[in-house]
Amino acid sequence: MMSNGPSRTFTREAVEAWLHRLSSCDWEKSFNRQQLKDAQSAYRKGILSAIDIQSDQAIVTKRVSREETYSVIEWSDRGPEIRTSLDDEVLGQVLATAGLYEIEELISEIQEEDPLFGEQNIFSTSVEKNEPNKSASNSVFEEKSTESATLLIQVEIVGNKGMSLTPKWRFKKGREFLVYGQNKPEEEIDRPSLMHFVAEAGVQGFTFDKSKNCFLLYDWKKISAFCEHVLHSWEESFELEFIGEARLLKHGQRTLTWVIEARSLDESSMILRDNFQIGSFKLGRSHSRMISKAHNGATFIRGHGLVQLDKEQLDDFDWWKKNRGDKSRGHWPRYMLFSLFARKYLKARPDGRLANWESSIRKLQTNGIAEEFSFLRPYQKNGVAHLHALHTLGCHGLLADEMGLGKTIQALCLITSNKENDFPNLVICPASVVPVWVRESKDRFPKLKVEILHKENLFSDHDGSCLWIASYTQIRRHRHLLNEQEFKYAVLDEAQLIKNPKAKVTQACLSIRSRHRLALSGTPIENSALDLWTIFRFLMPGLLGGRKEFEKEMIGDPSKSGMLLRKQVFPFVLRRLKSEVATELPPKLETELTCPLNEEQKKVYRKLTEGAISTHHEHLKSAFHSEPTHIFSLLTRLRQVCCDLGLLPGREHSTFCGAKGDILIEKLLDLSSSGAKVIVFSQFTSFLEILRKRIRLALPELRILELSGSTRNRSVPVDNFENNSGPIVLLASLKAAGLGVTLKSADYVFLMDPWWNPAVEEQAIDRAHRLGRVNPTFIYRLVAKGTIEERVRQLKIKKKETFHSIIGQMNGFNSLSDQFSTLRELIELRD
Repeated sequence: MMSNGPSRTFTREAVEAWLHRLSSCDWEKSFNRQQLKDAQSAYRKGILSAIDIQSDQAIVTKRVSREETYSVIEWSDRGPEIRTSLDDEVLGQVLATAGLYEIEELISEIQEEDPLFGEQNIFSTSVEKNEPNKSASNSVFEEKSTESATLLIQVEIVGNKGMSLTPKWRFKKGREFLVYGQNKPEEEIDRPSLMHFVAEAGVQGFTFDKSKNCFLLYDWKKISAFCEHVLHSWEESFELEFIGEARLLKHGQRTLTWVIEARSLDESSMILRDNFQIGSFKLGRSHSRMISKAHNGATFIRGHGLVQLDKEQLDDFDWWKKNRGDKSRGHWPRYMLFSLFARKYLKARPDGRLANWESSIRKLQTNGIAEEFSFLRPYQKNGVAHLHALHTLGCHGLLADEMGLGKTIQALCLITSNKENDFPNLVICPASVVPVWVRESKDRFPKLKVEILHKENLFSDHDGSCLWIASYTQIRRHRHLLNEQEFKYAVLDEAQLIKNPKAKVTQACLSIRSRHRLALSGTPIENSALDLWTIFRFLMPGLLGGRKEFEKEMIGDPSKSGMLLRKQVFPFVLRRLKSEVATELPPKLETELTCPLNEEQKKVYRKLTEGAISTHHEHLKSAFHSEPTHIFSLLTRLRQVCCDLGLLPGREHSTFCGAKGDILIEKLLDLSSSGAKVIVFSQFTSFLEILRKRIRLALPELRILELSGSTRNRSVPVDNFENNSGPIVLLASLKAAGLGVTLKSADYVFLMDPWWNPAVEEQAIDRAHRLGRVNPTFIYRLVAKGTIEERVRQLKIKKKETFHSIIGQMNGFNSLSDQFSTLRELIELRD
């Protein structure tokens, strides 16, 4: 027998959840007066077919126009929210609201039978039905007719989009089983099963399509999870009928193997295409395109079923989709094979020509092209031949020999060995190094025509082959000329100077058109591996991917990314060390001199640090973020205190007060008597001036030379230092003397104020430690004890290791705020 009202399906927990929801607000305010009136009428008449009450939703059913319809009630912060399968949204809202009255009635009935249910009988329902109450004691399905039809779910594949589930009714007529849609009125249907299916379909992400009267899911990844974890239990709960290719869903998901096929196009480019395989079966082009567009490579292949890319290849596949852009069918430079091969799980399959080419790069065969240059040392000849072979194969290199091994002369030999005369060559270098290139060119290659770029001497003023030398400043100023000029060789000297990709000078260098490119730098990584990205953006665009992705990977996992980076750039970087190829060069002996601050310095240092900690508090990163200018100003002041108090504002004319100056004078007293030549480096020119005065007072007979940014002709102090015998001291700023000068006659080098960048120090030291030197070079670093200098010195030791996995030494860069957790830890004076 059928009850007068709807059949109810529920659990005690579900009803209690709805009790709390309906009692927490006046839910009737969510509907207008007419909707409530119509819903109350529907509730009194008992026109609903069934209601399925779950903890997170309630599903109301009603046959409308001979078709079973659904309204789903969910709850949000705003109250009840309703979805309906009816085209008439208003009617769907009315039926759902009637369902809410049914829930209130059920709660009231349970509370009457079980006084402990809920807190109290909170509902005084103003709407009453004329039928007797129904028992809800066992939370069971209502009794149904033995003649009722059973639910049948038809499963189909919808094109390439996803899958559909269509509810049907299956019942027996005589000896035959007939299947109808949802509008079969004659027999009683199994509404609880239908409600259970509707609820389960919603949980799995299926959405109801009114026009097609079916449930759809258009996400192959979710479909795969459904087939793997849910489908088997559904086959036990529901009667499923798999139509056509949908039968393959029962076999689960198969794993795809992905390979990039590289086909040679010409001597410099190639075509790349995706290739996917299931086992040994190779999928066709149309299937490959489908997989390439799919999320995580998960989709449905007709004849094969559900497929997904090997999980180990997902990261590389995402990388490939981001970086291939619109080049998936276009031309790629051959050198991009090294970017592909560097990926851990990406498999690249080059054709025969490309495989031979790639092997030639890895096992570079040099010829005797450099033999004509008899003045070259053996390792320099090998360097020229190596770079020439690299250029012959269509690649471009970074010559990263340690400073002082003759990168300039190797580059000039490489340029002159190319006998093509149709285009000029271009060298870009710091302004201070322009004279070095001019001198080397005239000394070794007197027939080579050399032109210096400036406003009165432009590319258009000269025809034919020549060597243009331009400073980075001039190339930035004349960028507009680069669009009209092509070069045979473009060489960046001290290439680390373009490490900022947003700088105008970097953009100018990247716009140069040339057949061959060469970067020279003894310190291509000054701060971090990110410095290398722009250099290779100049040499071989795309090899290291996009800047943002590169930076994200290096910061996220420096160790793993460092190994990957080394693998990518290794074939294109040539680096030799003095200890390996210039064994005749005497050693450089480095000593760190610890300098305790005097009492006056300690007093000022503590005053500055205590004031800073009081102002900026402990957290270093937040201080850098909120007031970076103040923090860097503080660090500068502390550095000045470590050198001499006369560097501080307002104390310029005070007496000398610095322990470092005392130690330097003490050393010079001994060294001058032995006739030694000494270089004193500092980043503060004002400190050099203080030292000059102190040396003049203590050693009036000692000759003093100066080399700073204000020195107009740098060759004058350099030549005097190199060519005069006897004791002499050169006071040099790191900026002015760090590049483009040779001071190989120096016996001793003093670094008065070591700072962040170890590469700057190395450049300064290598001004003296160069080929041609006979005696050892003694290096002294003066570090103020217990101060920020001592802590930064420790940081520099780690930072110097940044070369290790790539050029020969690379790690991740640790910034101050990464290395030191608090401001106190960084700057506090420790006795």
